Amino acid sequence: MNRHTLTPADCQLLLAANPPAGALAEALVAAGFAEKNTAWERLRRLARAADAPCEFAAALLAQLSATADPDRVLVNVERLATNTPKPADLLRTLTENPRALEILVTVMAGSQFLTEILLRTPAYFSQLVAHHNLSQVKTRADFETRIAAEIAPHPTADARLDALRRFQRWQYLRIGTCDLLGLFDMPTVTEQLSRLADALVQTALQIVAADTGISPAGFAVLAMGKLGGEELNYSSDIDLLFISDTAAERYLRLGKRLIDALTRVTAEGFLYRVDMRLRPWGKVGALVTSVPAYLAYLHQNARLWEKQALLKARTIAGDEPLGSDFLRQIAPLIFAADAHTIQTDVRTMKTRIESNLRKKGRGWGEVKLGAGSIRDIEFLTQYLQLAHGDTHPDVRSRNTLDGLARLTAHGFLSADEHRILSEGYTFLRSVE
Repeated sequence: MNRHTLTPADCQLLLAANPPAGALAEALVAAGFAEKNTAWERLRRLARAADAPCEFAAALLAQLSATADPDRVLVNVERLATNTPKPADLLRTLTENPRALEILVTVMAGSQFLTEILLRTPAYFSQLVAHHNLSQVKTRADFETRIAAEIAPHPTADARLDALRRFQRWQYLRIGTCDLLGLFDMPTVTEQLSRLADALVQTALQIVAADTGISPAGFAVLAMGKLGGEELNYSSDIDLLFISDTAAERYLRLGKRLIDALTRVTAEGFLYRVDMRLRPWGKVGALVTSVPAYLAYLHQNARLWEKQALLKARTIAGDEPLGSDFLRQIAPLIFAADAHTIQTDVRTMKTRIESNLRKKGRGWGEVKLGAGSIRDIEFLTQYLQLAHGDTHPDVRSRNTLDGLARLTAHGFLSADEHRILSEGYTFLRSVE
């Protein structure tokens, strides 16, 4: 028996009360089920709930046989049918629309995280099936417009923040599905996740500002790290920096409330883990730093790695002119060191990272921080930008792939070096 088909006799066996035997049992084993009896019971329950039992079972079995873990996917399909108000309608859609079934199985086979989002809100499935709209690349303005509509009906700050959390979940499912279906490449995925985060942080700031009565004028939120470079992962922390015009203490409560809005866990989950350690003096430093104080810190106390981190700084919320002016003022201080000092410091920092990993027994398989990892490519890119960004401003870029392209265009990397580094970075980020 071909594992992708079910004969009428097989269907009779499937719907019968006895455990599978003969060709049907062989089909279940060939499809990769570890527990064929349990799989048969689940298939039978689902098929009996469908309008066309044989057609549904055959289509589902064909899709499951192409997955690495058909048992897990089948469990999730049954969970979705159980959670759906009208299971027969869902099963009819899956029977009549092969693309819908392919999307569902692809999501459930590719990510339990995304699957749990779908199981929590089965209504999202109808939006996934409308796949002609699924892969539309959103701008930050698109996200903000949609978010404004989502939060508008809610009168309180807490209710609006919960609406943000629900919106984020749907967007994770949408972006992740496009990722799994090959509709978005890696740079598009990270860009979409970053634009989403920009919009969510900006809206969260507006909500807490209205709730506290503290105007965000004179207060800016800068993204650092992956968010600053528009390279965010699904599970990344977001590195933030708070600056103010002069009176930093005036915005301390606003900054704390923003962090709470982003990190607090409710019945709707949470938005982001927030890392504020890239501020002056790290964990012991003030949460909000005035621009004059930050400039003084860069002049007198900042280490090279702190200036290196500022290569990715980007204003994402609050007083945008203040943030832009701050970035303009710090640029000469970032690119002031000589190339040899930069090279030595960057190399020392990377060596220290690898040494710490080995001490923790994590010397192998570290795609983010280990030897030959994402961090190597990022540090090389940033070293070359720090070394040449003063005399060649065009090589400055927050984004690693864009930075590599700019460095190549100006002759600081060969075409072969660019190909190896950019392909390696894309591969390692996909693995990550």
